[in-house]
Amino acid sequence: MENLLQNIEKFLSFSDEKLAELSEKNQALKLQETKKERGGHA
Repeated sequence: MENLLQNIEKFLSFSDEKLAELSEKNQALKLQETKKERGGHA
């Protein structure tokens, strides 16, 4: 049973890392899009 809990905790920590990574990538993409839009309208 304890092994199962360890696996779940490990999985959740990986999920948190992945979410943070995806969040950073998403923010970078949004910044790129914003720059393109500003450049296109200027």
